Amino acid sequence: MAKIGYVDVFWFVPNLIGYTRVLLSAVATFSMYYEFPTVMFISYALSELLDAADGYYARKLGQCSKLGEVLDMVTDRCTTTVLLTYLAHLYPSSALLFCLLISLDISSHYMQMYSQLCTGKTNHKQMDDSAHWILRAYYTDRRVLFAFCFGNEAFFLLIYLNHYLESGAVYYLSLLLTLAAFPIFAVKNLINLVQLYESAKDLAKLDAAQINNSRAAPPTKQPKKSKI
Repeated sequence: MAKIGYVDVFWFVPNLIGYTRVLLSAVATFSMYYEFPTVMFISYALSELLDAADGYYARKLGQCSKLGEVLDMVTDRCTTTVLLTYLAHLYPSSALLFCLLISLDISSHYMQMYSQLCTGKTNHKQMDDSAHWILRAYYTDRRVLFAFCFGNEAFFLLIYLNHYLESGAVYYLSLLLTLAAFPIFAVKNLINLVQLYESAKDLAKLDAAQINNSRAAPPTKQPKKSKI
């Protein structure tokens, strides 16, 4: 079997799906700021739906990669940040809330990824028996993970769409879907809070262990200086 070079990894099927997500996110961003809400809604929703496809094909084809994992997380964080930033523009009275949600989203995922790597895990989704039960329930069942991620993004996307809809059947249907997605949004951000605290705790435990080990180690003897 031929060896796989780094260029081949760029062409893995899940990574190609990831590039498609980036393209769709770019289309959504431009459509957002040039006020084409229909194009924005469709392209953003498609990008989020493909979020499940890249992981599926990575496992099915044996094409899991660090590049794909990071590409997936970076795409998620960037698209959510762009949407929340624009929502702060559309709803100035709630701008502070959207800014806090951006900060929570980025910080909790960065802390989680860094703490997992520092403690020897292969990725930020790897959970063992010592992990918080909420995080185990969230990360170990991919259906639960997708449902909460998609429901959270759908809540933000529907808030965006509601700004452009006028009264009518579609408007009230969108409001109903927004209310239905709200509990998912609330639980997802509670999970982000738990994730931020638990990852900070894991890093602090690692720091404490390293400091205690260094203090317990016997002092290194200095070589005697020659009298010559």
